[in-house]
Amino acid sequence: MAAVNMDKLVECHQAIKDARTAKRHAWEKEDAALEADMQLLKVHMLTVLNATGTKSMSCEQGTVYRREVLKPSAADWSVVWEWAKANDAMEIFEKRLKVGFIQNYMETNDGALPPGINAHRAFEVSVRRPNDSGGRPAPATSTSE
Repeated sequence: MAAVNMDKLVECHQAIKDARTAKRHAWEKEDAALEADMQLLKVHMLTVLNATGTKSMSCEQGTVYRREVLKPSAADWSVVWEWAKANDAMEIFEKRLKVGFIQNYMETNDGALPPGINAHRAFEVSVRRPNDSGGRPAPATSTSE
């Protein structure tokens, strides 16, 4: 077996690792800027939808539509924890509160929330390319609320 220069191998390995890290950081920075730009566009599109009183709008480039999302949060984690234990409802927990559990609970309890939970509803904008219904019928050009 030929002599192996371990220093050279480690040096090359570290150079490749450093290059990958630098490229990843540059990509993450660029991606964050692009994401911020997309969020600004979504805010503007939601403003237009709200101002025109429509849920969706179609154009040549695609369809813009708004959808409501539930975002639960714990007002008091100790109360939520005790309630979940007492009601054998540990499936309420993820790293965050589980939206599906909260929605189901509210549906079966006349809109009431479990103790210690806050929830707010917000509208988000989604944009779909033409002929991309995601398995759903495309929304109408303009729909009033």
